[in-house]
Amino acid sequence: MIGCPVCLGSSARPLATLPAMPLVGCQFARSRSEAVGAGLGTIELVLCKGCGHLYNRAFEPERVAYTSDYDNALHHSARFRAELEAIADRLIQAHDLRGKSIVEIGCGGAEFLSFMCARGGNRGVGYDPTQKQKKARVGAGSLTIIPETFSSKGQAAADAVCALHVLEHLSSLEGTLRQAREAIKVQGLGYFEVPNGLFIVRDLSVWDLTYEHVSYFLPSSFQRALEQSGFYVRQLTTRFGQQYLVAETSAAYPSQGFPDAPPHADFSDTFPAALAEILANWRRRLDSLAANGRRAILWGAGTKAVSFLNMLRHPADRGIEYLIDINPTKAHRFVPGTAQEIMPPEFLREYAPDVVFVMNPEYLTEIHTLLNSLRVECEVVSVLPAVAP
Repeated sequence: MIGCPVCLGSSARPLATLPAMPLVGCQFARSRSEAVGAGLGTIELVLCKGCGHLYNRAFEPERVAYTSDYDNALHHSARFRAELEAIADRLIQAHDLRGKSIVEIGCGGAEFLSFMCARGGNRGVGYDPTQKQKKARVGAGSLTIIPETFSSKGQAAADAVCALHVLEHLSSLEGTLRQAREAIKVQGLGYFEVPNGLFIVRDLSVWDLTYEHVSYFLPSSFQRALEQSGFYVRQLTTRFGQQYLVAETSAAYPSQGFPDAPPHADFSDTFPAALAEILANWRRRLDSLAANGRRAILWGAGTKAVSFLNMLRHPADRGIEYLIDINPTKAHRFVPGTAQEIMPPEFLREYAPDVVFVMNPEYLTEIHTLLNSLRVECEVVSVLPAVAP
């Protein structure tokens, strides 16, 4: 058992226990047998009594190991790319990030950092141990990827430091944030983005629960984590249909606070029963589809789909056999735990599903457009809200 990553407290209220969840959701297997044998762990979601932070008390960081098969890239979606470009343009304009130095912690394929460099003529350095060393010109800017875990040692003070969907993975959260603070100029920008814990426990996007995330930030705990590490929170908002929390920080201005959420919002009385009802309803719905011989398929081979299938204990030989994803590198890989095969969209022409379940409603318009181009006629259903009708 671990303590709270934000305040280090050990007193917490239980919200949910989910056994046998894949250790790394987006680490897709190369064979069905490999998928069935994927490493599994328990999510014990709790609410810290000290600071109101949500976290997985059963998290074992030493068990989470990323390999070259890990793939959570979203940039194949035009919808997602357009949003990243818009964020980059806004930050460049609002903070005069032109010809400046930018550091990204856990940059992945550096899609966001590339936009920041290309569109602002900036010099970007991204750190990520899962990537290969890279140096490239990006438009009027330049990009360097260092295949290592971020450290402020030897790093010249940058004009901006960013981390998108990294902090939720860290059991040693404050140490990384303090190093990020050391790596930024006093007047520099800190840009941090994490999944929105309120979207899970209040809005019941339960499929966002995944073992590799030790933290599920509420606005209040996100602000506390940043401020106790030396940042001032200038703005705290949501984006992508309220799925993500976004903080813009500095060390030169007082925090404005975030009045929309109380510091200790308690979901321990409502969330456990809601989760149980969601799982029961979806099991009945999928069983009914299979019993009536209707073909169902999931669109979106990401964290939500992996959690959906594993939380429902829905193997590939009972109902949903395949997933669809537009990322070509995921094609013919298999979902860890339940072993569904991932197929490209063109597969739908021959498979002719009766219903397509869309894991993320933010992509509904894009998916409808692609289905029309493929001349595939079927029912399209958003999995969110999570309660099945």
